[in-house]
Amino acid sequence: MTTCPYCKKQFEPVEAMMDAEWIEIIKLLPDFGSHGRLVFEYLELFGVSPVRLKSKKILRLLKQVKTLFESGEFSYRKSRYRISKPGIIEALGITCNKNFATPLEDHNYLKKVMITIAEKEEREKSIESEKALRNKEERLINAHRKGDFEEEMTLEEWKKKKGGT
Repeated sequence: MTTCPYCKKQFEPVEAMMDAEWIEIIKLLPDFGSHGRLVFEYLELFGVSPVRLKSKKILRLLKQVKTLFESGEFSYRKSRYRISKPGIIEALGITCNKNFATPLEDHNYLKKVMITIAEKEEREKSIESEKALRNKEERLINAHRKGDFEEEMTLEEWKKKKGGT
């Protein structure tokens, strides 16, 4: 037991550290918005029971998940992936719904689920950009057919056309 230099009360330093860690955990949870409970459910898959005694591990895992949420990037086997927040939330849900025989040791299962989702998102994004490119191309072709399209030309050609110097 230690005595507080300010209030002179006795306290246990380990308990004070755990209290500080829990304060930090509570401050981090709003960063996940309405998905804070899902994130905490995911953290429970790491065998953080009893919760009161595992505050250090919970805090470390929570910071790692927060980094993933903020960056939208992760790496697995020397490859980098980008994923949206809805994709991360979907992956967390899939992971939390799986029954694991033993506690998780790392984020690798979540990463494998996120890879599938990230690749799907990338394909969808590619399809969307291809559609946008086709639409733009179609508008240019239609404009050219109507005569609204002005032909590309060099500066010298433009000067000759306009009768400039």
